[in-house]
Amino acid sequence: MSDAATAGLIDEMSSLRKRTRRVRRGYWFPLLVFGLLTLGALPLMRPFDWENSPDTRCEYNPDGSMSICRVFHPNTAFDVPGLGRVDPLRVFNSGFVEPVAHPLALGLYWLAVLVFGFLATVWWYRWRASRVGVETSTRAYAQVTYCGLAVLLLVPLISAVSGRALSLHHWAHRFGSLALIVISLGAVLVAIRLSRAEHPPTRRQRVLRAVGVVVTVLVVATLATATIDKTGGLLLIAVGLLTLAVLERSAWCTVVAVAFTGVALLANISYMGTIFYRLGWEIGPRETNLLFNGKDVVLPGAVLVIGGVVALVGQWRTTRAGRAG
Repeated sequence: MSDAATAGLIDEMSSLRKRTRRVRRGYWFPLLVFGLLTLGALPLMRPFDWENSPDTRCEYNPDGSMSICRVFHPNTAFDVPGLGRVDPLRVFNSGFVEPVAHPLALGLYWLAVLVFGFLATVWWYRWRASRVGVETSTRAYAQVTYCGLAVLLLVPLISAVSGRALSLHHWAHRFGSLALIVISLGAVLVAIRLSRAEHPPTRRQRVLRAVGVVVTVLVVATLATATIDKTGGLLLIAVGLLTLAVLERSAWCTVVAVAFTGVALLANISYMGTIFYRLGWEIGPRETNLLFNGKDVVLPGAVLVIGGVVALVGQWRTTRAGRAG
């Protein structure tokens, strides 16, 4: 075979790989699913109306003015013998400017979002593989999601044992939040590298990997205990989308995943209100405007929905061009 023929064959193979990669991409689906589910949390983030709560006890001065009120906010914490006060849903429903009216419903909703979104994403990629004949492996994505859920379940236990002694403030909290994402992304890259190994691991390698997973989960959970309150769901979605971006090798998916991670981090450090203020967006008063508490999911949800729509249109055009060609 001549050099020209060899070069032509190499170019054709390279072009075929690129077309196959474009056809197999289906990340628009998880972007839209998680985006819509994120925005779906808005109705459950209504602030608690303590003034009209039957559990509020107020004392009044002789002239009729209010002296002091004892407010009992709804929460999902309970006492565990030997551990003290444990709130299993704290990473989803605590840390708002105003406590939410229905913290149990909000916490359970976020758990449902994470589980349903994960199952829907895995199903979608497998179903799509049966249609186009090329599959994007979701093994690493599944592993990252499992470990992320384990982290969120460990946070309330570590918090109870430490008595919230791990809480950080101001710049330490911001650096801690960024470190959390960096460590998680490092774990993602390792998981993807291991999932692509050509040879099955030996027994010793399996033991070392298991130890590494346990240590990583404990480190991330400890850091999450000090840095995460209300955005546990957003940050786990962010890590999952970063995983998909690496698996898909897509520039647009990476842009959307990074943008979503950025706004989720801003929400985590309670900076979203400042952004709304500087943009001139009204977020109060709390009695009439749901954005007072729900502002933390508006931009993250919008980023995913817009990114998913753009990806879907691009995928449709690619498929149409391929059929025409």
